[in-house]
Amino acid sequence: MNKTLISLLLLLPSGIGALSTIPPAITTPTRHNNNKILKGIDASQFRHPLDRDLTNFFSKAPLSNVATFAIKRSLSIVEQGVRLDLLSSSVKVSPNQLPELYESMQEAASILDMEVVPELYVQSSPQANAYTLALQGQEDNSKPAIVVVTSALLDRCTDAEVQAIIGHELGHLKCSHSLYLTLGGLASTSLRGLPLVGSQAEKLLQEWRLAAEYSCDRAALLVSQDVSIVAGAMLKLFAGTSRATNTEAFVDQSREYEQLLKDANPMVRASIRMQQRTHPLPVKRVGELENWFRSDEYKAIVNVEE
Repeated sequence: MNKTLISLLLLLPSGIGALSTIPPAITTPTRHNNNKILKGIDASQFRHPLDRDLTNFFSKAPLSNVATFAIKRSLSIVEQGVRLDLLSSSVKVSPNQLPELYESMQEAASILDMEVVPELYVQSSPQANAYTLALQGQEDNSKPAIVVVTSALLDRCTDAEVQAIIGHELGHLKCSHSLYLTLGGLASTSLRGLPLVGSQAEKLLQEWRLAAEYSCDRAALLVSQDVSIVAGAMLKLFAGTSRATNTEAFVDQSREYEQLLKDANPMVRASIRMQQRTHPLPVKRVGELENWFRSDEYKAIVNVEE
C-alpha cells in the first residue's frame, strides 16, 4: 500500500475505515446452516451500553449533520484509494473465486439483515487479521462497503470461525463506527488542551473505542449463534496458532484474570487501566462475550427459549 494511502488510513479509527453507499438490494443467499435470520435487527439492540449512549449523544448533537457530511466526503477518498489498492494486489471474493467464502459473507450479512452485502477481499499476510473499510449509507457512491481478511486468518481458523470474524467486521458497518468514532475524535480534539477536561475526554474516547469492539464481538455472536465458535476464533487469533483449541479453558482463564485483578494491589489495577489499547484485553473480550451470551438481551434477540 503506498504512503499516501497509509497516511489517510491513520486518520481513521483503529480497525475500521471509510464509507460506502447502498446500491440495489441483493438476492438472499443459499443457506448453509440453521442460524436464525434476525430480520429488522437494529444496531442499538446489540451495542455495548457505552457505545449506544455515546452514539446517541453524537447523533443528536448540534451541527452533527454538517460534520457527518464533511466526514463522509473526506473518508470517501480513502475508500477509493484502498479499493484500487485491493483490486491491484489482493483477491476479490466472488461466486467464481473462493465461492465458499463468498457464501459465508452472504449468509452473515443476511443474518444481520444488511441491505447490501459488502465486497470481500483476501489479502496475503502472515498476520491473521480482518478489517473493514466503509460506512453504510453514503449517498454519492455506488460501491458497497469493503471487508478484508488475510490469508493467515483463513489458514488458522475454521470456516465457522472465519464467518464469526466476518460478523465482527459487519458489526462495525452496522454500527457506523467509522462515522461516530470520528465525530467523537473531532469533538475531543478541541478539549485536549484544557486541564482535567482534556484528559477526561481522551479517556472517554478510549473507552468508547473499546466498547465498540465489544459491540462487534456481539455481532459476531449473533452471526454464529454459538459462543464457543466466537471464543474459538478469538483464542486462535490471540494465541497465534491453530493448535490452541480448548475454548472452555480460555473462558476459565478469563475468570481467573478477573479474580486476580479484583484482588490485586490498587497500584497494579490502576497501571493496567491506564494502558492505551486499540482493542480490549483478549480475556476481557471473552468474559464480556460469555456474559452477554447468558443475558436476557441476547436471548430476546435470537428468541432463545430457556
